[in-house]
Amino acid sequence: MNKKTIYIIIGSVLALGAVFCIIKLVTILYEPKASLTATMSATDTTETEEETEYTAPDESLAIIPTYSTVATDATADVYVCPVDFEKLQGYNSDIYAWIYIKNTNIDYPVVQAPNDDSYYLTHNSDCDYSSAGSIFSEHQYNSKDFNDPVTVLYGHHMMSGAMFGYLQNYFTDDEFWDAEPVIEIYLPDRVLKYAVFATVPYESRHMLHYHDFTDEEVFTEFFDDIMATRSMEARFHEQYAPEAGDKVIALSTCLIGNRYKRFVVFGKLVYDSSVQ
Repeated sequence: MNKKTIYIIIGSVLALGAVFCIIKLVTILYEPKASLTATMSATDTTETEEETEYTAPDESLAIIPTYSTVATDATADVYVCPVDFEKLQGYNSDIYAWIYIKNTNIDYPVVQAPNDDSYYLTHNSDCDYSSAGSIFSEHQYNSKDFNDPVTVLYGHHMMSGAMFGYLQNYFTDDEFWDAEPVIEIYLPDRVLKYAVFATVPYESRHMLHYHDFTDEEVFTEFFDDIMATRSMEARFHEQYAPEAGDKVIALSTCLIGNRYKRFVVFGKLVYDSSVQ
Protein backbone atom coordinates (compact mmCIF):
# COMPACT_ATOMS: atom_id res chain seq x y z
CA MET A 1 0.00 0.00 0.00
CA ASN A 2 1.63 3.31 -1.10
CA LYS A 3 1.75 6.48 0.97
CA LYS A 4 -0.92 8.21 -1.10
CA THR A 5 -3.41 5.45 -0.34
CA ILE A 6 -2.58 5.55 3.36
CA TYR A 7 -3.07 9.34 3.44
CA ILE A 8 -6.43 8.96 1.71
CA ILE A 9 -7.58 6.36 4.28
CA ILE A 10 -6.39 8.48 7.21
CA GLY A 11 -8.07 11.56 5.73
CA SER A 12 -11.34 9.69 5.29
CA VAL A 13 -11.33 8.45 8.90
CA LEU A 14 -10.60 11.94 10.21
CA ALA A 15 -13.37 13.41 8.07
CA LEU A 16 -15.90 10.87 9.33
CA GLY A 17 -14.84 11.60 12.89
CA ALA A 18 -15.31 15.32 12.35
CA VAL A 19 -18.80 14.78 10.89
CA PHE A 20 -19.79 12.62 13.86
CA CYS A 21 -18.58 15.27 16.33
CA ILE A 22 -20.50 18.01 14.51
CA ILE A 23 -23.71 15.93 14.54
CA LYS A 24 -23.28 15.19 18.25
CA LEU A 25 -22.66 18.88 19.03
CA VAL A 26 -25.73 19.99 17.07
CA THR A 27 -27.84 17.37 18.89
CA ILE A 28 -26.71 18.65 22.28
CA LEU A 29 -27.15 22.33 21.36
CA TYR A 30 -30.62 21.89 19.92
CA GLU A 31 -32.04 19.32 22.32
CA PRO A 32 -35.13 21.11 23.68
CA LYS A 33 -34.98 22.49 27.20
CA ALA A 34 -38.07 20.46 28.03
CA SER A 35 -36.20 17.27 27.20
CA LEU A 36 -33.48 18.26 29.62
CA THR A 37 -36.11 19.05 32.23
CA ALA A 38 -37.69 15.63 31.87
CA THR A 39 -34.32 13.92 32.10
CA MET A 40 -33.40 15.87 35.23
CA SER A 41 -36.78 15.26 36.78
CA ALA A 42 -36.23 11.54 36.70
CA THR A 43 -32.52 11.58 37.48
CA ASP A 44 -31.54 8.94 39.99
CA THR A 45 -30.96 10.77 43.27
CA THR A 46 -30.05 7.66 45.22
CA GLU A 47 -26.34 8.48 45.02
CA THR A 48 -26.63 12.03 46.32
CA GLU A 49 -29.62 12.03 48.61
CA GLU A 50 -28.91 12.31 52.32
CA GLU A 51 -29.85 9.23 54.32
CA THR A 52 -33.21 10.16 55.76
CA GLU A 53 -36.19 8.10 56.68
CA TYR A 54 -39.33 8.53 54.62
CA THR A 55 -41.79 11.00 56.08
CA ALA A 56 -45.26 12.02 54.97
CA PRO A 57 -45.80 15.32 53.15
CA ASP A 58 -45.47 18.48 55.25
CA GLU A 59 -48.15 18.72 57.91
CA SER A 60 -49.13 22.09 56.50
CA LEU A 61 -50.03 20.38 53.23
CA ALA A 62 -51.52 17.16 54.60
CA ILE A 63 -55.05 18.47 54.30
CA ILE A 64 -56.45 15.33 52.73
CA PRO A 65 -57.34 12.73 55.39
CA THR A 66 -56.10 9.17 55.21
CA TYR A 67 -57.96 7.57 52.30
CA SER A 68 -59.68 5.02 54.52
CA THR A 69 -61.45 7.88 56.31
CA VAL A 70 -62.57 9.62 53.12
CA ALA A 71 -66.17 8.93 52.24
CA THR A 72 -66.18 8.64 48.46
CA ASP A 73 -69.30 7.59 46.62
CA ALA A 74 -68.88 7.06 42.87
CA THR A 75 -72.66 7.19 42.47
CA ALA A 76 -73.18 10.44 44.34
CA ASP A 77 -74.92 13.20 42.39
CA VAL A 78 -72.72 15.92 43.82
CA TYR A 79 -68.95 15.59 44.06
CA VAL A 80 -67.58 16.64 47.42
CA CYS A 81 -63.81 17.05 47.20
CA PRO A 82 -61.99 15.57 50.22
CA VAL A 83 -59.01 17.87 49.57
CA ASP A 84 -59.13 21.43 50.91
CA PHE A 85 -57.68 23.09 47.81
CA GLU A 86 -58.56 26.56 49.03
CA LYS A 87 -56.32 26.06 52.03
CA LEU A 88 -53.59 24.34 49.99
CA GLN A 89 -53.53 27.11 47.43
CA GLY A 90 -53.23 29.60 50.26
CA TYR A 91 -49.82 28.01 50.87
CA ASN A 92 -48.96 27.66 47.20
CA SER A 93 -51.12 28.67 44.24
CA ASP A 94 -49.22 26.21 42.00
CA ILE A 95 -50.97 23.26 43.68
CA TYR A 96 -53.75 22.18 41.37
CA ALA A 97 -54.38 18.46 42.01
CA TRP A 98 -53.74 15.60 44.42
CA ILE A 99 -52.50 12.14 43.46
CA TYR A 100 -53.35 9.05 45.47
CA ILE A 101 -52.68 5.34 44.86
CA LYS A 102 -54.20 2.92 47.34
CA ASN A 103 -51.81 0.68 49.31
CA THR A 104 -48.83 2.90 48.51
CA ASN A 105 -47.20 5.97 50.04
CA ILE A 106 -48.10 7.98 46.94
CA ASP A 107 -50.41 10.58 48.48
CA TYR A 108 -49.19 14.01 47.36
CA PRO A 109 -50.17 17.39 46.01
CA VAL A 110 -49.46 17.92 42.31
CA VAL A 111 -47.91 21.20 41.23
CA GLN A 112 -47.15 23.06 38.04
CA ALA A 113 -44.94 26.15 37.86
CA PRO A 114 -46.35 28.79 35.52
CA ASN A 115 -42.99 29.79 34.03
CA ASP A 116 -40.13 27.47 35.00
CA ASP A 117 -40.72 23.75 34.47
CA SER A 118 -37.50 22.90 36.31
CA TYR A 119 -38.51 24.68 39.53
CA TYR A 120 -40.17 21.71 41.23
CA LEU A 121 -37.24 19.45 40.52
CA THR A 122 -35.64 21.05 43.57
CA HIS A 123 -38.53 22.56 45.54
CA ASN A 124 -41.29 20.97 47.56
CA SER A 125 -44.91 22.04 47.43
CA ASP A 126 -44.22 24.58 50.19
CA CYS A 127 -41.76 26.19 47.73
CA ASP A 128 -38.83 25.35 50.03
CA TYR A 129 -35.65 23.93 48.56
CA SER A 130 -35.71 20.12 48.68
CA SER A 131 -33.68 17.45 46.89
CA ALA A 132 -36.88 15.38 46.76
CA GLY A 133 -38.67 18.03 44.73
CA SER A 134 -42.40 17.54 44.12
CA ILE A 135 -44.80 15.62 41.94
CA PHE A 136 -45.28 17.97 39.00
CA SER A 137 -46.33 18.46 35.40
CA GLU A 138 -44.88 20.82 32.80
CA HIS A 139 -46.78 23.92 31.73
CA GLN A 140 -45.20 23.78 28.26
CA TYR A 141 -46.93 20.50 27.49
CA ASN A 142 -49.86 19.88 29.82
CA SER A 143 -52.86 21.87 30.96
CA LYS A 144 -53.99 21.53 34.56
CA ASP A 145 -57.37 19.99 33.77
CA PHE A 146 -56.10 16.53 32.73
CA ASN A 147 -57.96 16.85 29.44
CA ASP A 148 -54.86 16.37 27.28
CA PRO A 149 -54.56 13.02 25.48
CA VAL A 150 -51.54 12.21 27.68
CA THR A 151 -50.68 13.94 30.95
CA VAL A 152 -47.23 13.22 32.37
CA LEU A 153 -46.45 13.59 36.09
CA TYR A 154 -42.80 13.53 37.12
CA GLY A 155 -41.32 12.55 40.46
CA HIS A 156 -37.83 11.80 41.73
CA HIS A 157 -36.76 8.27 42.57
CA MET A 158 -35.72 8.91 46.18
CA MET A 159 -33.83 6.35 48.22
CA SER A 160 -36.07 7.16 51.20
CA GLY A 161 -39.13 6.14 49.18
CA ALA A 162 -40.48 9.69 48.99
CA MET A 163 -42.10 10.98 45.82
CA PHE A 164 -41.92 8.14 43.24
CA GLY A 165 -39.14 6.34 45.12
CA TYR A 166 -41.15 3.12 45.53
CA LEU A 167 -43.09 3.39 42.27
CA GLN A 168 -41.19 0.60 40.54
CA ASN A 169 -41.25 -1.61 43.65
CA TYR A 170 -45.03 -1.34 43.88
CA PHE A 171 -45.81 -1.93 40.23
CA THR A 172 -43.50 -4.90 39.78
CA ASP A 173 -44.94 -6.69 42.81
CA ASP A 174 -47.16 -9.58 41.71
CA GLU A 175 -49.80 -9.16 44.39
CA PHE A 176 -50.05 -5.42 43.89
CA TRP A 177 -50.20 -5.75 40.10
CA ASP A 178 -52.77 -8.54 40.10
CA ALA A 179 -55.10 -6.32 42.14
CA GLU A 180 -55.37 -4.01 39.09
CA PRO A 181 -54.11 -0.78 40.67
CA VAL A 182 -55.89 2.51 40.10
CA ILE A 183 -54.39 6.01 40.06
CA GLU A 184 -56.72 8.60 41.59
CA ILE A 185 -56.46 12.29 40.83
CA TYR A 186 -58.43 14.76 42.93
CA LEU A 187 -59.28 18.16 41.47
CA PRO A 188 -61.39 20.90 43.07
CA ASP A 189 -64.36 20.04 40.86
CA ARG A 190 -63.99 16.30 40.20
CA VAL A 191 -62.10 13.08 40.83
CA LEU A 192 -60.49 11.06 38.04
CA LYS A 193 -59.63 7.37 38.20
CA TYR A 194 -57.15 5.70 35.88
CA ALA A 195 -56.84 1.93 35.43
CA VAL A 196 -53.15 1.07 35.07
CA PHE A 197 -52.56 -0.79 31.82
CA ALA A 198 -48.77 -0.81 31.45
CA THR A 199 -45.53 -0.31 33.34
CA VAL A 200 -42.41 -0.21 31.19
CA PRO A 201 -38.81 0.96 31.03
CA TYR A 202 -38.71 3.95 28.72
CA GLU A 203 -36.03 5.97 26.94
CA SER A 204 -34.97 9.30 28.43
CA ARG A 205 -36.14 11.43 25.49
CA HIS A 206 -39.05 13.71 26.26
CA MET A 207 -42.30 11.83 25.63
CA LEU A 208 -44.51 14.85 24.99
CA HIS A 209 -42.03 16.80 22.90
CA TYR A 210 -41.39 13.99 20.45
CA HIS A 211 -44.99 12.73 20.13
CA ASP A 212 -48.03 14.75 19.15
CA PHE A 213 -50.68 12.71 20.91
CA THR A 214 -53.47 14.84 19.43
CA ASP A 215 -52.72 12.95 16.21
CA GLU A 216 -54.70 9.69 16.43
CA GLU A 217 -52.15 7.77 14.36
CA VAL A 218 -49.30 8.90 16.60
CA PHE A 219 -51.32 8.02 19.71
CA THR A 220 -52.19 4.55 18.40
CA GLU A 221 -48.68 3.76 17.18
CA PHE A 222 -47.08 4.92 20.43
CA PHE A 223 -49.26 2.79 22.67
CA ASP A 224 -49.07 -0.20 20.34
CA ASP A 225 -45.29 0.03 20.83
CA ILE A 226 -45.69 0.39 24.59
CA MET A 227 -47.89 -2.71 24.76
CA ALA A 228 -45.29 -4.62 22.72
CA THR A 229 -42.44 -3.79 25.13
CA ARG A 230 -40.42 -6.82 26.16
CA SER A 231 -38.62 -6.40 29.46
CA MET A 232 -38.43 -7.96 32.90
CA GLU A 233 -39.90 -4.72 34.29
CA ALA A 234 -42.76 -4.54 31.79
CA ARG A 235 -46.27 -5.57 32.83
CA PHE A 236 -49.63 -5.17 31.16
CA HIS A 237 -53.35 -5.24 31.78
CA GLU A 238 -54.34 -5.51 28.14
CA GLN A 239 -58.05 -5.12 28.89
CA TYR A 240 -57.35 -1.46 29.71
CA ALA A 241 -55.15 -0.67 26.70
CA PRO A 242 -56.11 2.76 25.35
CA GLU A 243 -57.51 3.69 21.97
CA ALA A 244 -57.39 7.03 20.18
CA GLY A 245 -59.69 9.42 22.02
CA ASP A 246 -58.92 7.99 25.47
CA LYS A 247 -57.21 10.05 28.17
CA VAL A 248 -53.97 8.66 29.60
CA ILE A 249 -51.84 9.53 32.61
CA ALA A 250 -48.14 8.65 32.79
CA LEU A 251 -46.09 8.61 36.01
CA SER A 252 -42.39 8.96 35.19
CA THR A 253 -39.36 8.37 37.38
CA CYS A 254 -35.87 6.88 37.16
CA LEU A 255 -35.44 3.20 36.28
CA ILE A 256 -33.72 1.29 39.07
CA GLY A 257 -30.27 0.22 37.93
CA ASN A 258 -30.16 2.52 34.88
CA ARG A 259 -30.25 6.23 35.52
CA TYR A 260 -30.37 6.94 31.79
CA LYS A 261 -33.77 5.31 31.36
CA ARG A 262 -37.16 5.89 32.94
CA PHE A 263 -39.72 3.68 34.62
CA VAL A 264 -43.17 4.79 33.48
CA VAL A 265 -46.60 3.75 34.75
CA PHE A 266 -49.44 4.31 32.28
CA GLY A 267 -53.12 4.50 33.24
CA LYS A 268 -56.28 4.99 31.17
CA LEU A 269 -59.09 7.23 32.43
CA VAL A 270 -62.00 4.98 33.39
CA TYR A 271 -63.97 7.27 35.70
CA ASP A 272 -64.64 11.00 35.77
CA SER A 273 -67.04 12.18 38.46
CA SER A 274 -68.12 15.11 36.30
CA VAL A 275 -69.45 12.78 33.59
CA GLN A 276 -72.78 11.24 34.46
